[in-house]
Amino acid sequence: SVMIFDTWGGVLSPRDYKAFSLAYMKKIVAGLTREADGRKVPVTLFTKNGGQWLEAMAATGADALGVDWTTDLGDARGRVGGQVALQGNMDPSVLYAKPERIEEEVQTILQSYGSGTGHVFNLGHGIHPEVDPEHAAAFINAIHKYSPAFHSND
Repeated sequence: SVMIFDTWGGVLSPRDYKAFSLAYMKKIVAGLTREADGRKVPVTLFTKNGGQWLEAMAATGADALGVDWTTDLGDARGRVGGQVALQGNMDPSVLYAKPERIEEEVQTILQSYGSGTGHVFNLGHGIHPEVDPEHAAAFINAIHKYSPAFHSND
């Protein structure tokens, strides 16, 4: 899979985002090899603080969109979920909290997305280097514990 990652796009004006980020992401997506060895190569686009542009990002032909924690995942699904899968969107800072709070946040995000397929649970941006590995493990364990109830292949 390919992920095109734009950490700074969300600080641009709408006009500048379209000209200096989205236009190039669209060119990159169009130029990628989308199949290898008979298998589809999925493409994910991510713009930090880019929730206002989800529809335009989905229209690039990407297969999935990364969503940071400033956008409600259920709202994002309602806007573009039929076109693309969604990835995200827990605030990486939550990993500084106690494991019980991490577990609670995982459940909140799963409930926001709702039942069905099309969600790749992830942080809404990169993990901070000082995070206790036990807290990262609590995050992963909570996903394994709670996501089957929401994301079945039925």
